[in-house]
Amino acid sequence: MNEIWEKETENEDGGNENAGMMRWLITYADLITLLLAFFIVLYAMNRTEQVKFSLVSQALANQFDSKSIIGKSPGPSIINGLSGTHAELASLNRLEDELQQKINQAHLSQAVSVTSNERGVEVSLNASLLFASGSAKVSPQAASLLSQLGNILKTVPNDIEVAGYTDSTPIRTAKYPSNWQLSAARAANVVYILAHVPGIHPSRLSIAAFGHYHPIASNQTPQGRQLNRRVNILILRSSVAQVAIGNGP
Repeated sequence: MNEIWEKETENEDGGNENAGMMRWLITYADLITLLLAFFIVLYAMNRTEQVKFSLVSQALANQFDSKSIIGKSPGPSIINGLSGTHAELASLNRLEDELQQKINQAHLSQAVSVTSNERGVEVSLNASLLFASGSAKVSPQAASLLSQLGNILKTVPNDIEVAGYTDSTPIRTAKYPSNWQLSAARAANVVYILAHVPGIHPSRLSIAAFGHYHPIASNQTPQGRQLNRRVNILILRSSVAQVAIGNGP
């Protein structure tokens, strides 16, 4: 009996030892599986970054009209782009000179100014030259002047933004409940005249309305308020127009 009991005890101990070994193998298999999953994730992330890099590379290549700009010299496409920029700048400079000459010939330098800034060439017209007080209707004389300016503006292909501004005097009429509406209507009516100048396609034109929120002089004096009532015609640089109007490259 003792011998039988000892053999059974040995079988039970051996079974426990085998069970411990199996648990160790299961833990090891789990670890291997987790490591495999980890490396799969790393591989997938690496592939994603490669795809992103390829997309960025292609986008930049398209922007510069080149098959690839990664690991290669910029090529003639960059030089052509710079040449185009210089050509546009020269064209806008000529436009500014021509507009200034037309304004001087019309003896309107007190009411109309031409300046250049980072966005393009800007023609600022005093509202008293274009409209009656509180009105957005363009006078016949002003319509003739705008048409003359349009004949000069059509010589360049750049987009044109027309912005309306008012002084801070409140307006509350049935037609124009606020200065926002008045400045927008004035800009729209100027755009309407420019859109009917042969050679200026309406797709080049846009309007902006600022009300009285961007004064260039104090609204505390009559002279300052008169300066603030204005309509600006801005001939946009190409790079600015793509952002302002939403044109593609």
